[in-house]
Amino acid sequence: MSAEAAPVAVPRHIGFIPDGNRRWARHRGVSVLEGHRRGAEVTTAALRWCARAGVERVTVWALSLDNVLRRPELAGMLTAITELATALATEDGWRLRITGDLGRLPDQGCAEALRALEAAAPVDAVREVVLAVAYGGREEIAHAARAVLADDPSAVLDAEALTRELERRHQNDCDLVIRTSGEQRLSGFLLWQSVPAELYFTDELWPDFTEHSFRQALASYAARERRFGA
Repeated sequence: MSAEAAPVAVPRHIGFIPDGNRRWARHRGVSVLEGHRRGAEVTTAALRWCARAGVERVTVWALSLDNVLRRPELAGMLTAITELATALATEDGWRLRITGDLGRLPDQGCAEALRALEAAAPVDAVREVVLAVAYGGREEIAHAARAVLADDPSAVLDAEALTRELERRHQNDCDLVIRTSGEQRLSGFLLWQSVPAELYFTDELWPDFTEHSFRQALASYAARERRFGA
C-alpha cells in the first residue's frame, strides 16, 4: 500500500513587488507607459495563478510613496494603475482593496476612481487582492499607531495593538514576498507584516514573469523549513 503524498505548503498571503517595468520598456524601445501596461497584464494574470494554487490573499505594490515625488512618468503610472485596478476589480472570486495614502496623489481623480472601485467590490468574494498605491511601510505603521491612540488615548501601544489595527485594515501577516528585477530588498514593503515571511528574489523583470516563474517561487517556498524566528 503506497503512502499518501505529503501536502504541499502553499502561502496564504503573497506580497508582490513587481519591479522592472521601466527597464523592460527601455530594453524594447517602447514607451514607459507601455511597460507599465504590460506589467499590469502580468499582475492580472498573477491573480489567476494564485487562485489556481490556492492562495487566499495578495498584496501588490503598485506605487511607493517615494515615487509619488520622484517619478517623472507619474501621470502615465497613474493611468496604468487605474486601468490595473479596474481589471483586478472584475477578476472572478477576488475582492479589491486599496491601501496607501491616496491623499498624496497629485491626481485626485485617480484617487477617487480607486476608492470607487474598492467600494463596488463584491463582499462575498473568497479571496482578496490589496493594491498598495502611494504606499510606504513606515508611514503605514505610523498611521496605524495614530489610529490606535485616536480610538483610545489610554491604549497600550504594543505589537498586539498595532497588529490588530493592521488586520482591521486588511493587512494581515504575509507568508511570501516575491520581488522581480534582481533587487534584493523590501524597500519598505509590508515592513510589519513581512516579519514572518519568506523572501524570494528573481532577476526576471516583472513583464517577463510567467506562471512557470511563479511556480518556481512556490516550489522554493514549499522547500523551506519555516522557523518563524530570528
